[in-house]
Amino acid sequence: MEECKYAKPPLTYDQQIELLQSRGLIIADKERAVRHLSNISYYRLSAYMLPFKKVLDSEYLDEFKTGATWNKIYDLYVFDRKLRLLMFDAIERIEIAVRTQIIYQLSHKYGSHWQDDPNIFKIKIAKNKYGKEFIINVYEDIQRHIKEQLVNKKAEVFIEHYTNKYTYPENPPSWMSVEIMYFNHLSHICKNLKNRKDINSISKWFDMPPDIFCSWLHTLNYVRNICAHHARLWNRTFNIVPEKLHFANHKIWINNSDKAQRSKVYYFLCMVNFLLQTANPTSNFKSRLLDLLAEYKDVVNIEYMGFPSDWQNEDIWK
Repeated sequence: MEECKYAKPPLTYDQQIELLQSRGLIIADKERAVRHLSNISYYRLSAYMLPFKKVLDSEYLDEFKTGATWNKIYDLYVFDRKLRLLMFDAIERIEIAVRTQIIYQLSHKYGSHWQDDPNIFKIKIAKNKYGKEFIINVYEDIQRHIKEQLVNKKAEVFIEHYTNKYTYPENPPSWMSVEIMYFNHLSHICKNLKNRKDINSISKWFDMPPDIFCSWLHTLNYVRNICAHHARLWNRTFNIVPEKLHFANHKIWINNSDKAQRSKVYYFLCMVNFLLQTANPTSNFKSRLLDLLAEYKDVVNIEYMGFPSDWQNEDIWK
């Protein structure tokens, strides 16, 4: 690769405004734009400028389309922020339900401290993107996490209560231990249970086949991290693609699942809507999403989100 040194100097807010205007962006209120740039970096906002830029041979140009305004770019940023907040709230409801079912199903089958039994988990050998092998041992991962939480000075009150009162077993029961695990632990537990009947009992609660359920948990954790780190969501193409659910027996699902773009946000929104039918049947997620799309319909191109033209005819959105 030919050596190429980065030599762009930092720009003041006024210089950033001048640069954007020189490229054809309409900025009616410069003071407002400077205020935005002082709180949201130019680089972060640049991702929201792309839909308003000219394109040549599938490449974005520096120049903006005719009529592109600062207000539209900022509104798109605000839409994405509101979408992330909505998603984060919905994922939390689903996470709590999944956590509850893992605890309930496995504790009734294996007892209060099932998480301390290595025999119910698989040990797998996987490869990273460079072909190097590594071991996936969920049992060791969750044991390490529990031990860390037991000595954490900011541990939950119920953990402190257990350690102060009981000397054996060392670890708290599953209904305490699982409550202090991260979402990725839940996903890995489900994916690496040795007995297929164990995951069946959990996924059945959500009216889903076990393999697809585990795949969805993986994607849920991925999107949760996107939201938690305030990253762009609205038109993202997912790196972790959920498996396709063809149909559901007892819940409402989309009719055109074969045509759905599973790497785009629309399919994920359908997933969340489906899971909330179990996790939180009275959720207002659907109405809040529809209101959000209506509020920003002038700046958001939902085709970039993977919405099909007939999405409003789907029963899941009615």
